[in-house]
Amino acid sequence: MLTVFIEYKLQSEKRDQALRLLASMAESMEALGARQYRCMEGLDQPGLFVEAFEVETVHEYEQIKAHRLADRAFCDCVAGGADKLHVWAFRPAALPQ
Repeated sequence: MLTVFIEYKLQSEKRDQALRLLASMAESMEALGARQYRCMEGLDQPGLFVEAFEVETVHEYEQIKAHRLADRAFCDCVAGGADKLHVWAFRPAALPQ
């Protein structure tokens, strides 16, 4: 199981447009294999968003990452565009017992 985080800052003038797109994001992500999708906005940094969800495989992660980076309508709302839409996957750390 991998945990995926997507982080970005919205352009303030495109916030409403981005929020409309985010309203259906859970459904889109779940269709690509995401589970437990959630979207959060920074309390101390309004306009800074983090999406988090789980995927089973690296393939699902890579598919979702490519899909989101190619989503021109959404990336146009991000300050800095697709280059500033950060997508990271994490796996559980193998800590010594």
